Amino acid sequence: MSRPEKDIPATAPLEVADLARNLRALRRSSGLTFKQLSTKSHYSAAALSTAASGKVVPKWEVVESFVRGCGETGDLTTWLRLHHNAQARAATEEAASKTKFQAAETASTDAAAFEERPEPHQPRLPTALRKAVVDPHATMPTQPDGLLPLIQQFMDAHLQLDARLPDEIRRVSNLTVDHVHTALALCTFPTDVLTVMRQLVADKGLTIGDLERRSTPIYRISGATFASVLNGRELPTTEWLNIFLQACGIEEERTLIWHYTVTRIKISDIRHRTTPPPLIATLGEPDYAAVYRYKMRMMLAITACILITTAFVVSQIH
Repeated sequence: MSRPEKDIPATAPLEVADLARNLRALRRSSGLTFKQLSTKSHYSAAALSTAASGKVVPKWEVVESFVRGCGETGDLTTWLRLHHNAQARAATEEAASKTKFQAAETASTDAAAFEERPEPHQPRLPTALRKAVVDPHATMPTQPDGLLPLIQQFMDAHLQLDARLPDEIRRVSNLTVDHVHTALALCTFPTDVLTVMRQLVADKGLTIGDLERRSTPIYRISGATFASVLNGRELPTTEWLNIFLQACGIEEERTLIWHYTVTRIKISDIRHRTTPPPLIATLGEPDYAAVYRYKMRMMLAITACILITTAFVVSQIH
């Protein structure tokens, strides 16, 4: 009997832990042990176990062999994105760690310089802060894909910079802890919302099967339907979105921003939608009645979206 896997470290960055969780879920669904997977992937069981540990970011070749060995024969675009995000976050963490070490080392050697008072009209920042902010030799880490990883990276960098500032000039951070809320506020297209939904599922460590089981007490939605909506390009209905958020464990008071975002994008899509030109040019006066009917349909659709959202909010309040 194989030993149970150790938990993913709580200190593992979000994207690194996300890759490890997906690899573990894939292996469990395949029913293979690491020894059996080693035979199929041509990597040692130890290397495969390390790849799914969440402690390090494995090479892409190891991830590809891991996934193929578990029987995945389709497109690996999702796995490429997971690996790229994990690599980008690991590079960011490594760069921040080096900067922190160099700042601490410089601060210890330049402690006397901090006590010197600058000459009039010549304000000076501490040496450690000047090097941290305007280091000409610093390399910019690659940016992860997706709104949530990008916002999380910005928040981490912002907080690390605040931590290096002296107490007398330290800023008060006004960043929200809920970066999901921030990501939804930045969404402008349906694909943006669907990307945040997929990242929410990964962040919660859920699978399609988990969503199906969790939705059953509310209203059972099949795993195939969940996969179709999450991997599609169309926004879900209000009822479907509400069930999805409850299945993900989102509190009721945090669901309003989701419904507001979806309704906002639906209305924007209706407002900017254009009718295709006629195949054959028509002569004579334009059909004002048809134009009037089209405008009325648009107004009714917008009104319906607003009424649905208002009814949902009122039902949640009562």
